[in-house]
Amino acid sequence: MHRIFLTCDDPAFCEELRHSFQTDPHFIVCGEARNDIGVLKEVIKVAPHLVVMEMKSLPGDGLEIAEALKTILPEVPLFLVTDQHDVQSEKEALSRGIDAVFENKNDFAAIMTNARAVCGLG
Repeated sequence: MHRIFLTCDDPAFCEELRHSFQTDPHFIVCGEARNDIGVLKEVIKVAPHLVVMEMKSLPGDGLEIAEALKTILPEVPLFLVTDQHDVQSEKEALSRGIDAVFENKNDFAAIMTNARAVCGLG
C-alpha cells in the first residue's frame, strides 16, 4: 500500500482528491495539512511515498515549502496542482524539485495516472 500525503489550500479540492486516492486499493492517505511550514514536520513523521500539494497560484510560499520537502526527502515524488500558472511558473516549480505540475484541479484522472506511475503501479 502506497502512502499519500496531501497539502491543500482548498478544502473542497482536498476532499475530492482524498476520495480519489481512498477508492484506489493501492493507496492510503496517511496525512493532510495546509500549505504552511508545519507541513514539513507532518510529512517527515508519516514518511509518504508521494506528496501532492495543491496551491491556488504560483509562485509563492508553497514553492519554498516544496523545496524544503525535497531537501529533506529527496526520494519522495512531489506533485503540484494549481488553478493558475504559466510556463515560467511551471519551470520555477520544476527547478525547485517538484516532479509534476497539474494545471487543472479537476483532472483527477491525470493525477491518479501519474501517482500510479511514480509508485511503480504502471
